[in-house]
Amino acid sequence: MVAQAEVLTRDQIAVEDTWDLSKIYEDDAAWESDAALLAHQLQTAVSHRGMLDASPMALAVALDDVMTVRLTLERLRVYASLRRDEDTTDDTALARYERATALAIEAGEALAFVEPDLLALPEERLAAFAADPILRRYRHLLHDLQRRRPHVRSAEIEELLAQGADVARAASDAFGALDNADLNFGTVKDETGREVTLTKGRHGLLMESRNRDVRREAHEALTGAYVAHRHTLAALHGASVRKDVYYAKVRRYGSAREAALSDHNIPETVYDSLIQAVREAAPTMERFMELRRRALGLDRLAIYDLRVPLAPLPLRRYDYREAVEIVLDGLRMLGDRYVEDLATGFDTRWVDVHETKGKRSGAYSWGAYGAPPVILMNWNGTLNDVFTLAHEAGHAMHSFYADAAQPYHDAGYPIFLAEIASTVNEVLLTWHLLGETAEEDDLGRFSLLNRFADGVYGTLVVQAQFAEFEHLTHARVEGGQPLTLEVLNDLFGDLQAAYTPGLEIDDRIRMRWARVPHFYRAFYVFQYATGLSAAIALAQRLRDEGAPAQERYLDLLSAGGSDYPLPLLQRAGVDLTSPEPVRAALAEFDRVVTEMERLAARGVLEAATA
Repeated sequence: MVAQAEVLTRDQIAVEDTWDLSKIYEDDAAWESDAALLAHQLQTAVSHRGMLDASPMALAVALDDVMTVRLTLERLRVYASLRRDEDTTDDTALARYERATALAIEAGEALAFVEPDLLALPEERLAAFAADPILRRYRHLLHDLQRRRPHVRSAEIEELLAQGADVARAASDAFGALDNADLNFGTVKDETGREVTLTKGRHGLLMESRNRDVRREAHEALTGAYVAHRHTLAALHGASVRKDVYYAKVRRYGSAREAALSDHNIPETVYDSLIQAVREAAPTMERFMELRRRALGLDRLAIYDLRVPLAPLPLRRYDYREAVEIVLDGLRMLGDRYVEDLATGFDTRWVDVHETKGKRSGAYSWGAYGAPPVILMNWNGTLNDVFTLAHEAGHAMHSFYADAAQPYHDAGYPIFLAEIASTVNEVLLTWHLLGETAEEDDLGRFSLLNRFADGVYGTLVVQAQFAEFEHLTHARVEGGQPLTLEVLNDLFGDLQAAYTPGLEIDDRIRMRWARVPHFYRAFYVFQYATGLSAAIALAQRLRDEGAPAQERYLDLLSAGGSDYPLPLLQRAGVDLTSPEPVRAALAEFDRVVTEMERLAARGVLEAATA
C-alpha cells in the first residue's frame, strides 16, 4: 500500500534525510564563484595551444591545466544537476543547470585542440612522451589517445563537434522534461480503495500488488500518458538514434554501436555473445514464465503481472534506518574496511531519501571528484527499496575508493564496471537474507529466490532485449530506413515476445520503448547484463575465497578508470571476452528456477495464497 496519499514537499523532509551537497559547494554563492573562476582557468589551459609538443614537461603542465578546467566543470555540473533533481520544477535550479551546461560546451569548444594537437605528433614521438617518467600519471590517457588516433579529427572539425553538443542534447533534454516534469498520470486506487496520486515510483510499488485490478489500473494510467504523446516520443527517439549515427560517421566508425563500445575498448563480440547467450536460455525463461502464470492462476500473463511477488512475505515496511543496518549486515563478505566506510557514508548524509514533489524519479549515485558521493532515492519502504539502497551504495563505494586512490583523470570509471560494483552488493544481500531464512521456511525461501530470479530477468534478460532493440534501431537508420512509430512498435513487440515467452503482447507493450530513458544514451543498457554476469562470478569468489578475493575486489574498485575494463576484470578473476560468465549467470538462474519449481511441487504456492 502507498504510504501516504499526498506527495510531500522538500521543506517537509528532515535535514538528516537529505543529501549533503556542501562538500561540493558550501552554497549557491560558492558555485557562482567557481563559475566566474572558470574563465581564468580556461584561458590558462588554452594558452598551451600549439605548444604541447615542446617537451614532456610542457605537455605535463598543459594537461594539468586542462584537468583543472575539467574538474571545475565537473563540480559545477554535478552540483547544478543534483540541485535540479531535488525539484525539476524549480526555475532557479533549472537556470543554474543550463548555465553549467553552457559553460561545459564553451569549455569543450575551447579545449577541442588538445587531442588533434597531440595527434599531429608522429606516433613515435607521442609514444616517447608517454614513456617519459614526467608523464607517468598520464600514461593510460596517452596510450588511449594513440588507440583512438583514427577517430580523432582535425582541430577545426573537433571544434565544430564540440559546438554541436548543445544541439545534440535536444532530444534527450526534451524527453527528460516530458518524462519527469510534464507527464501527468492522474490518480488511481490502491489496495484499500484509497485514491492516490500516481507517480512512477508509486507505479512500481503498485505493480507488486496481489490485486490484479490495482495493477491493471496503475499500468493503464501510467502507459496511457505515454500513448497520448506517442508521436512526439517516436520523433524524439528517432532524432536521438540519428544523432548517434551522425557522430559515428563523422568519427569514421563503421557503426554507432562500434563507436559507443570503442570508448572503453570493448569489442562488439562481447555485445553479440550476450544476446546470443540470453536467447539460448529461452527454455529456462519459458519455465519461469509458466511458473509465474500458474502461481497467479492466470490463463495468460500480462506485462503488469511480471513484478508481483509469487509468494510474498507478510506485508512489511522497512524504515530507512532499519534498511541501512540490513544492507551493512548483508555486505560483510566484502570485509570490515568496506562496511565501516559505507556506514560512515550513511551517517554523514550521502543519501537523499524520500520522494518529494518535483523530485527526479528513480534512484542513482553520483558525485564530484574530491567530495563524497551521494545517492538519490525515492523511499517507499519495500524490500525492493532495501535492495536499491544496496545497489546504489555499490556505485557510491566504487567512486569513494577510486577517488581516494587515483588522480582525477583516472578516477572515473565506465558503466561497464560500475554496474558490477552495484550488482555484487545485490547478490551478496540476497545470499545473506537466504542465510537468515530457516531451511524449513519454504515460503520465505521461495520469496527470496523469486526476487533473485526476477532480478536476473530484469537485469540480464530485459537489458539484453533492450540491447538488441538498440542494435536493430541503429542498424535500420544506418541502412537508410526510417524509424516511424509503427516500426518502433513492431521491433519492440517482436523482441518482447521472443524474450518473454507466454506474455500477452498488446499495443501498450509494443510501445514500452517510449518509457526507457536509457535509450537516449545509446548502447548503455547491455552493461547491466554483463555487469550482473561478472557480479555473480565475483560474489562467488568472495564467498568461497574470503580475504584474497576481498583484496582483489577492492583493488578493482580502487583502480577506477586507470585501465580498460576488460583487463581490470581479468585481474579480478573474470574474463568477459569469453561468453562463459554470461552462461554461468544464466546457469545460476536455471538453478534458482529449478529450486522454485521444487518448492512449488511441495505446495508453497498454495501456502502463499492460503
